[in-house]
Amino acid sequence: MKSEYDRLITLDFLDSCPENIREFYKYWDSKRKGRSMPSRSDLEPVEMKSFLASMILVDVKRKPLDFIYRLVGTKEVEARGFDPTGKPVAEGSFGITVEDVLTNYRIVSEKKCPVYDREGVPSDIPHLWQGDVILLPLSDDDEIVNMVVTFTDFIHL
Repeated sequence: MKSEYDRLITLDFLDSCPENIREFYKYWDSKRKGRSMPSRSDLEPVEMKSFLASMILVDVKRKPLDFIYRLVGTKEVEARGFDPTGKPVAEGSFGITVEDVLTNYRIVSEKKCPVYDREGVPSDIPHLWQGDVILLPLSDDDEIVNMVVTFTDFIHL
């Protein structure tokens, strides 16, 4: 059994991550424009066509802290076998454990930093594996994270 969950909260992952995750991070980074994080309105779906199927947008609710799926890409839906849009992450997560997934979202929302998750999870779809995932903060005021955007590198075996 592993002693530590395989996640990074520094940019060290950029040296070894899959190219599509690096490109997703670069897109997010380009939208910051001097801020610590972009807002949802800074992201342009037409510019993100190659990412959309493997993307998720999650609303961050406060008091109490909760995470709700707002938009779930088609590849994410396929890997789960259902569409969790509108549900709490605790009910629709796809990871080693629900607590590991929620911890990723908590870190992003509290530390306002990227989380790079290298745990990987097999899906119920034959020959499909959830590889690495990046979670990135979004904020309307550059102070409070009100959304998290994720991108998954799915692997077809």
